[in-house]
Amino acid sequence: MRILAVGAHPDDVELGCFGTLLELQKQGHTVHAVSLTSGRAWKRPWAERKKCLDASAAILRKGGDAAFHAGAFIEGHLEHGKETVAFVDDLIRDLQIDTILTHHYGESHQDHIAAERIAASASRKSVRTLLLWESVLYTHRNVFPFRPQLYVPISPAAFRGKGLALRNYARKGFLQPTEALAHQHLARYRGGEVGARYAEAFEVVWQTLTPTPPAPPVAGRRRGA
Repeated sequence: MRILAVGAHPDDVELGCFGTLLELQKQGHTVHAVSLTSGRAWKRPWAERKKCLDASAAILRKGGDAAFHAGAFIEGHLEHGKETVAFVDDLIRDLQIDTILTHHYGESHQDHIAAERIAASASRKSVRTLLLWESVLYTHRNVFPFRPQLYVPISPAAFRGKGLALRNYARKGFLQPTEALAHQHLARYRGGEVGARYAEAFEVVWQTLTPTPPAPPVAGRRRGA
């Protein structure tokens, strides 16, 4: 798979699916991520927040060829429209993406809702799988419940990588420590649901499976023997 995680802000991908990216990368898949906004609405300089994003990119690059892109859209004012969809369209084309991970449609932050719609529109032509992640703050306190339909068990190494990325944001004051901790507990809870130590769960919008042809019968054995 060639995967692109589409987040509205720096830290969204790390919260929603960073463990999955690290785990799938270890399995040989190609992973990329993007923050659609560049934090220009924050009172603190974007350069401070970009250090956290760059640290996440470095974690991804340890596992192979990966990139963490940043759009130039304004935080708090992200809109589902021609310009934003074209931006993700271009990433999908240039990176040859076939799988998109993004926000849940029931999230309560306006930028998160816009990001999901942007990702869904950009996925309409060539993306084979579209999955939505969950958030402890923005998904579960809403009238549109998150429905865990696909689980990705993650290794202790991927869990530690996710925790490191979240701590980078928390130490610099861009993420509440309690939110980072809650996502680590969520990974344990989702893991427990599927008999794993840790896992991340997703709601499936669509998923295209490529059937594997059956193996040829072993020479000299009768069928059904």
